[in-house]
Amino acid sequence: MNLLENQRAAEAVDRIYQDLETILMQNIVRHLRGWEQPIDTDRWLMRKLAEIGKLNQENIKLIANMSGISQATAEQMLNKMAEEATAAMEPGFQYMVEQNLIEGMPEGRRSKNIRQAVDNLKAQAKNTLNLCNTTMLYKARDAYSRLVQNIAKEAEELSNKQEFIDVLNKHGSSVTIGAESRHQAMIKCIREFNEKGIPAFVDKRGREWTPEAYVNMAMRNTARQTAEEVQSARCKDAGINLIQIDSHSGARPKCAKDQGKIFSLNNVSGETEDLNGRTIRYYPWNSSSYGEPDGILGINCHHHKWPFVPKVNIQRYFPTNDIDVNDKLYKETQVQRALERSVRKQKRECVLCNEIGDKEAFKEAAVKLKQKEAKLKRYVGSKEQLHRRKDREQVVGFDKGVSARATSSNKFVEKYGKVRYNKDGTVIITDDWKNRKHVSIPKEYHQNAVIEVSERKGDDVQINRTFYNQEGKMYRQTHSGPHANSRQHPYGKNGEHAHDYEWKDGKIVNRTTRELTKKEREESGDIL
Repeated sequence: MNLLENQRAAEAVDRIYQDLETILMQNIVRHLRGWEQPIDTDRWLMRKLAEIGKLNQENIKLIANMSGISQATAEQMLNKMAEEATAAMEPGFQYMVEQNLIEGMPEGRRSKNIRQAVDNLKAQAKNTLNLCNTTMLYKARDAYSRLVQNIAKEAEELSNKQEFIDVLNKHGSSVTIGAESRHQAMIKCIREFNEKGIPAFVDKRGREWTPEAYVNMAMRNTARQTAEEVQSARCKDAGINLIQIDSHSGARPKCAKDQGKIFSLNNVSGETEDLNGRTIRYYPWNSSSYGEPDGILGINCHHHKWPFVPKVNIQRYFPTNDIDVNDKLYKETQVQRALERSVRKQKRECVLCNEIGDKEAFKEAAVKLKQKEAKLKRYVGSKEQLHRRKDREQVVGFDKGVSARATSSNKFVEKYGKVRYNKDGTVIITDDWKNRKHVSIPKEYHQNAVIEVSERKGDDVQINRTFYNQEGKMYRQTHSGPHANSRQHPYGKNGEHAHDYEWKDGKIVNRTTRELTKKEREESGDIL
């Protein structure tokens, strides 16, 4: 089993825990609703902390529902690994039986040795997943407690800032200020929460592992172990006690010590002969580094083991085929998986923002999502052997409805994100209202919008454009004619002119009329 095969084997269980993490985070954010309550932040905090017990009971049910699925999926994975490992060795064993080199052996599916090996590894996988479930339960509780406390702290600091109070309103009440500060603090803290996630494992050094990282690593290790243990069990079925490890350059220190050697599965040492009558020394299998994460046949190890039959085989260093090519592809897939994680995390932020109903935060998250998806697409497109895996970008909760809103938000942002121009320097119109009747130009509209309307006075038709600033306030109008009144608008060649609008305290307080600047003539050159 090479690194890529090992990686893919763990994907099914890995995804379940990715989904579980998102489901728990959704439930946590769901309990943040009520930030707009007309109470001060300290009282809000006490109310939210009082919900920990209810949240914990809900999370227990959520984890229990996923637990059965994850364990069933893990067992399916291990059964498949066992079948594949057995099938890979069968032709060799069949040949040896036909040549009377070994005695007859039971079919793989009837092998007690294989069954026992797989059952042991299933129990190991079950214990691993149960540990993840327990860890995620108490870490979810801690995450909620920390989240609401951080929101309260940030909100308190924000509400004490004079500039924040001024922005709200000079006449805003303390309740209004408290609720708004909680809202702003909540968005900031949710983004930090999304970045961190809910750990599934804490190692001896206190490092917290994400569900994806730990479950993937644990299942990869278990899948590889299954293949190795099944092969050993099949050797026992054939009465073969000796195995040899292949060899390649650049091996890790612990692997380098063991590669190329002959080992005894019965854990004894001694000497035997190969096909050429040469004396071969063998060592106990438990004296090797097998079973250690960085040892022989451990995590990300390139080595394989092969049966060794005395006086039939010769000791040789079987090279691992195309190891450099495989490593290159593996490294490329790891970059792809990192980009996929980034996309999933951004989708999760969309889901969490949607959960609390914040449209602006959702819009920002949707824009970032599109950027990350584009980056992933570019990388995969630049590598010959890679292809887009949409299934690995999926996030529970990011359903058709959320996806549609994200797409709509992106289109909106693309349209109103900035003022855009054609190659000839003319401005791109965001809203063409020329065919509308009885048009009323809004004073406030979408940010960076450019509305175009037609104005008819008798036989004369002119085009008018209204420009909006970053705040969505009308700040300038460009007119291609004099409104059929050249005396009042003696500007340009054909009465073209501009109006500037001045705002104060949310109202237009002044409007001036003037000639068009050179730049304004360029951007409206198509209508002048």
